[in-house]
Amino acid sequence: MTSYEEALALLLDAVGTLQEGDCDVASAGGRHLADRVCSGVDLPPFDNSSMDGYAVRSSDFLSGQTVTLRMVGEAGAGCADPIPVESGTCVRVFTGAPLPPGADAVVMQEDTRLSEDGLVTVLDPVRPWENVRFRGEDVRSGGMLLEKGSRLGPGQIALLLASGIQRVRIRRPAAVAIASTGDELVQPGEPLGRGKVFDCNAAALAELLRAEAGSMTRLPVIPDEPAAAERALEAAFRTADVVVTAGGASVGGRDCLRPAFERIGGVVRFWRIAIRPGKPFFFGELDGRFLFGLPGNPVSALVTASLLVVPALRRLQGARQPGPVFLPARLAEAVSNPGDRRHFLRIRREPDGSVRSSGVQASHILGSLAHADGLADIPAGAELHPGDTVPVLFW
Repeated sequence: MTSYEEALALLLDAVGTLQEGDCDVASAGGRHLADRVCSGVDLPPFDNSSMDGYAVRSSDFLSGQTVTLRMVGEAGAGCADPIPVESGTCVRVFTGAPLPPGADAVVMQEDTRLSEDGLVTVLDPVRPWENVRFRGEDVRSGGMLLEKGSRLGPGQIALLLASGIQRVRIRRPAAVAIASTGDELVQPGEPLGRGKVFDCNAAALAELLRAEAGSMTRLPVIPDEPAAAERALEAAFRTADVVVTAGGASVGGRDCLRPAFERIGGVVRFWRIAIRPGKPFFFGELDGRFLFGLPGNPVSALVTASLLVVPALRRLQGARQPGPVFLPARLAEAVSNPGDRRHFLRIRREPDGSVRSSGVQASHILGSLAHADGLADIPAGAELHPGDTVPVLFW
């Protein structure tokens, strides 16, 4: 069997990256940059007020006593030419307004008293540059905004647009096709005949992978019949960069997916990985397109998709860190793994930040998956105690 690290390294090396293309920043959410991006402007582009209040000269407050100033004007956000501030005067400013010439501080409105004759009494002395946002303190013109491979989320999109960047180079996200396999499957809403089960894999996998895919196609259930499996795979690979199947990957007499893939020209890079759940996983390539053969058990399918398919889709987009990212967490209870495969334990997070098993860990138990906050990586043969630290992939 292949170790998890070996399997992940093999598939990340195999998939490479997809083509580059231009995209509007506002519609590039979830995508990864194909080039680093630098700013063409200072951010902020000018010194401005961080408060509603009064722009003043700090030198007027050297005595440290209450000071009364004459208000000579007003400047709001977007004001192009605010009135200069001279000694003994002030200008009413609002948050985001340019700092008037001559001013070097802003007094908060709450620390002042305005009289009817336009005199402003400042009740609390101000220090130089207090409540001032400086030009370029966030980003300097020519400075790097985001590295190549950065994922564009709300914060990254805000930074780019605030810097005047309208279009960026990204990697094309993958077209993904998902299919469940098995004669036993029927769709929810259909009669549940004897020996049948409802298919939940295709919808659950689509939900998990949607954020990493450019397009998502759910295919009809592939029956346990070699010729039908061949036809289904050939049809899927005509339009998809990545095909993800659930079921038909093990050694049962009706598990025909791997042989069918090889008969249409596919090459299986590895099969079976030393993890629990998810041992009967295989990865293959067909003319630069990729097949991820997941186990048919819903828990095993979602675990292996989280650990292997999601990172592969991110790599195809040129992600800097395709993942997955495991974070340390403290165990709230004892955990043992007497087996010879590492166990990705379904856990829930307690209010104090510690983690414990989310329920029965048998691979057919969906309840513990539904109540899980992530997967704890438990080494083979481990005997862990409350308070021990384990790596956790949080969902």
